[in-house]
Amino acid sequence: MSTSALKALVVGLGSIGVRHLNNLHALGVRELGAVRTRNLPPPAQIVPKNVALFQNLDQALKQNFDLVVVANPTSLHLKTLTRALRAGCHVYVEKPVAHEKRHLSELMRCVDPRGPRVLVGCQLRMHPGLRKIEEWIQQGRLGKIYSVQVDLGEYLPDWHPWEDYRQSYAARADQGGGVILTLIHELDYLHWLFGKPRSVFAIGGHRTSLEVTAEDTALISFETEQGICVQLRMDYWRKPPVRHMNIVAEKAVVDWDYPSRLTTLKQNGYLLEEVTLAPSWDRNELFLGMMKEFIEGIPGASAPRVTLQEGINVLNTALAARKSLQTGRQIKL
Repeated sequence: MSTSALKALVVGLGSIGVRHLNNLHALGVRELGAVRTRNLPPPAQIVPKNVALFQNLDQALKQNFDLVVVANPTSLHLKTLTRALRAGCHVYVEKPVAHEKRHLSELMRCVDPRGPRVLVGCQLRMHPGLRKIEEWIQQGRLGKIYSVQVDLGEYLPDWHPWEDYRQSYAARADQGGGVILTLIHELDYLHWLFGKPRSVFAIGGHRTSLEVTAEDTALISFETEQGICVQLRMDYWRKPPVRHMNIVAEKAVVDWDYPSRLTTLKQNGYLLEEVTLAPSWDRNELFLGMMKEFIEGIPGASAPRVTLQEGINVLNTALAARKSLQTGRQIKL
């Protein structure tokens, strides 16, 4: 679909909603709307000046938007996504799809394979380093993969220094927060590259001095259906941020390090190939690239990069990890 002909609505005007509005404008979308239920002026960071503002989603959906971007708190994703699909809109829904399993069956009843398209916003799938790893795997350069270890840590109060982190959705259990769901990108690319888990075991919880009502620490272990052993550590505590993946395989060892912008393929300690991102590279390129690809695919026969079913599969793994964390038991999937 031509961006100039597209009418797009962004639901939620937090930092991610503002990012999507500005990116849609940068991609050439000129008819833009936004839903903000709080009676506040629009954030000053919004670049387009002709955004139609609504305080009510139903009122906005009557304006026949083609695309709805779901960027409100996690606990509202499912309800917003369902209403947008029933209105006949294509949907870009921020991760995760939901914060619990309830009503997922109702959501799937709204999905028509011939109808509106749904993309789940796991934009790390656009990262050049991860895409190169996918290519190496498909080319057989790793051989049999034995184990994967992922380490992820960020200091939650530094995410949005201009606001009280304790009130952010990421910190609040009642808004679907917690490190497992909020930082679900890692589980998504682990599914994408290595397959679904057979079962999940997790330990952790609220372990730091942060004033949050959801888990801020989790160590998750699982074996994929392909027999790959995976460990994932995640927390809201570390400074500077850490985001790293190490793959041990039959023919090579792979390291992906997000902060240093470096991805390497080594064999017996010798560098075979590497991907280095330029200092000018900005993470917004991931958001822009994913949105551009999605819009250009409307309408189309090919599936979006991250389908709704894939989003639900990853959500099920995340919720199983949470259940394991709470019960101390291994959870089968």
